Amino acid sequence: MTKSFLKTILLTSTLLATGASVAMADGAWVAGPTTIKGSLRAGTREAPVQPGSETVLTVRNVKPGATITVLRGTELLTPQPLAADDKGSVDVPIKVPADAELGLQPLTVISNNPAGTMLVNLKLSKVVPPSNEAAFEVKSGEVGERAYQSAVSKDGKLYVASARGKSLESGLVRLDAMTLAVEAEGEIAPSANAKDGVIDVFGIAVDDANGRVWTTNTLNNTVTVYDAKDLKAVKVFPEGSIAHPRDVVIDQDNNRAYVNAALTGDVEVYDSKTLEHLDTLRFDAAVGRAVFGTMNLDLDAKAGRLYSVSRDTPWAGWVDLKTGKSTTFEVPQIVGGSAIAHDPETGRMYIASQDSDNVVVLDKEGKLVADTYVGAGGVGIVWNARTKQVYAATRAGGTVAVLDADGKLVANLPMGDVPNHLTVDADGAVYAVTMYGPKDESQAGTVTRITVKK
Repeated sequence: MTKSFLKTILLTSTLLATGASVAMADGAWVAGPTTIKGSLRAGTREAPVQPGSETVLTVRNVKPGATITVLRGTELLTPQPLAADDKGSVDVPIKVPADAELGLQPLTVISNNPAGTMLVNLKLSKVVPPSNEAAFEVKSGEVGERAYQSAVSKDGKLYVASARGKSLESGLVRLDAMTLAVEAEGEIAPSANAKDGVIDVFGIAVDDANGRVWTTNTLNNTVTVYDAKDLKAVKVFPEGSIAHPRDVVIDQDNNRAYVNAALTGDVEVYDSKTLEHLDTLRFDAAVGRAVFGTMNLDLDAKAGRLYSVSRDTPWAGWVDLKTGKSTTFEVPQIVGGSAIAHDPETGRMYIASQDSDNVVVLDKEGKLVADTYVGAGGVGIVWNARTKQVYAATRAGGTVAVLDADGKLVANLPMGDVPNHLTVDADGAVYAVTMYGPKDESQAGTVTRITVKK
C-alpha cells in the first residue's frame, strides 16, 4: 500500500467518523471485503477527459442497493451516497476542475452494504488537434462490429478480425488491400462449449509461407489457424491451452508462430508448418519482484529477437529466440505501455502508452531519445520502414499520430471513434483498424488505408 493511498484511507476514516454524509452504515460495523466486488471505471477510453469537463465514474455488477461514495483526496465528490439500481449499476457524475493537472487523478471509492474500498484512477488528457492531413491519402471501408486487428499478406490481401464477446458475433474477413472491398468472409470455428457459441477472433497474423491465417481467441484461451483461401479452420488448439492470448506474429523463414499470454511474461511457440505447440518463452523484469506483463509483440526475424512492452509496470525489452534469454529494462516515462515497434536498422524502439498518452523513443540500448505527447490512449504503433516514420493510434483521441524517426510529431490524422490497431505492408501503406463508428450512427468497425502523397 502506498503512503498516499494510506493517507487517503486514514483521512477517509476520519470523515466517516465525523461526517454523517459519508457514513458507512447506521449502527454496528459489519465486516466486508477489502475491495469492491464489481467493475469500476472513471471516465472513458473512447474520448479524452479534460480539465474543466464533466464525466462519470461508472459502477457495474455490484450488489443492488449498495451505496457509493467518492472522494478525491479529502474532497467529497458525492454530497450524498448514490445507490446502485436493481442491476447493480450506478453512474457517479464528476465535475473536473478547470485547473486540474493532466495525468492520473486517484479517486477513493467507498461502498456500503457491503462495505468495501477501492482506488480508481481518472485520467485527464489534452486534445492534440489534427495536423498536416493534406500530406496523406486516406481511404476507409467498413468491416465487422468491434474490429480488433488486421494483417496484410504479400499478395495484397488484408485480413481483419472482429469480435463482440462470448455468445455474440465474431468475424474474419478478407479484403483487397488496395480497394478495401470485402472478398470473403470466414467460417468461424465453433466453441466446444455450446453456450459460448463460436471461438471469437481478436488478434491476427498472416503466414504467407504456408498459406494460413493465425488468430488469437482471447475469451476462449486458445489459438485457431485458418486457410487463407477459403477462411475455414484447419487447426483449433485446445480451449484453455493459453491464458488470454492477445498478439500473434509469424517467423515465416523458420516456420514459427509466437503468441503471448497477455499481462503475463509467457509467450507460446508453435511450429507454423506442422501446427504443433513447441515451447514457452518468457519475458522477465530485470530486478527483484517486478513483473513483466506483455501487451503486443514485435518480431525481428533477422536478428532473432521478439520485442514486447509491459502494461502494468514500466518495462520493455526482448527475448533472444535462439537462447531464450530475456533482456528487459525499466522505462520510467511510460505508464500503461500498450504497444512496441522497432527499427531493425538502427535498433531504436518506439513505445505507445495508454495512461501517459505518449510515444517514447529508445535507442538500441534502451536509453531515452524522445518523449512525445500524442493524445489520449495510445494503444497501437508500427514502424514504417519505407517512409522512416512511426504511426501511433490513440484510442480515446481518435487519431493516428505520425512521427519521424527521432520522435517529432509531423502529422495527426483523425480516424473517428476508437482506433485500435495498426499494421503496415512492404510498400509503406499503413492500415488502421477502428473498432466502431459514432454511437448515433454506424456501429460497424472500419479499416483505413493511409499512404503518403507523392
